[in-house]
Amino acid sequence: MNLSKENLSETGAECILYGELFTTYGCVINEIKSRTAKDGNKLTLSSSNDLLFPSSTTVDAYSLISPSAILKEGVILGGDMFGIHINEKFNNEYLSYLFNYIYKNELARYAKGSTIVHLHYNEVKDAKIEIPSLEEQNKVTIGLRLFQEKISIEKNLLSTFQKQKEYLLRQMFI
Repeated sequence: MNLSKENLSETGAECILYGELFTTYGCVINEIKSRTAKDGNKLTLSSSNDLLFPSSTTVDAYSLISPSAILKEGVILGGDMFGIHINEKFNNEYLSYLFNYIYKNELARYAKGSTIVHLHYNEVKDAKIEIPSLEEQNKVTIGLRLFQEKISIEKNLLSTFQKQKEYLLRQMFI
């Protein structure tokens, strides 16, 4: 579905734009930031175990291998991206980290173009990758979630300390 920034609104259905895969989201999408009032019968909606890939960029092939695992069903997807429905034998969060950090170079070889680089599902669908059992995937994912939570807590703490420092410095020079 063609969805752009002009279609965003304060209210409406949750949506993800193509550009947000680069700027707003990381390996895992668990909170949707954008909404749209646009509706229609040609909506592309997410499933809860999808893996979203940007399809084009003007940067390089390497930047296209930045899939995001979406944990929410029914989110409107718009723009130049493709999604892979991951079946229950695999953990989409694990696969997102795996592609982003382990198979990035290998999968970047499938991208085509020079000025505008494209990556399509048909080009990567037959790539061979090694994946552990679902039990191992889930264990790794739990550890990565805890690590991400720790990073978030530390960033919030740092921000709080920086604000406190600014306040105290202002009070010194009154």
